[in-house]
Amino acid sequence: MDNDASEPRATKSRRRYTRAFKEQVLAEALQPGESLAAVAIRHGLNPNMVHKWRNTLVRPDQNAFLHLPPPASSAAARSAGQHDTIRIEVPTPQGQLVVHWPVRQLSESIAWLRALTQ
Repeated sequence: MDNDASEPRATKSRRRYTRAFKEQVLAEALQPGESLAAVAIRHGLNPNMVHKWRNTLVRPDQNAFLHLPPPASSAAARSAGQHDTIRIEVPTPQGQLVVHWPVRQLSESIAWLRALTQ
């Protein structure tokens, strides 16, 4: 009979990393000439774990409400004709997002698109 099965085995505790450390590792990976995998290995980390950190820190919750700046004048946007708007199509995992934006407020669409893609 094998007595090893009845003896308690030493278990490794899972290492925890601070948000600051994770951000430091990700910042290093953004440097020119650096790859995420090389930075992970240099720190003794599994590259897959660092990829997960990047996805979690950059996009913390896919289901979270996305705050986007509204067009300057909603009434003007509603009254604008088809020729006074541009069509912006953004592919998403749930399908195509289509936005009609007033041409005269085109500069505001840049801030909106930046917020959407963060």
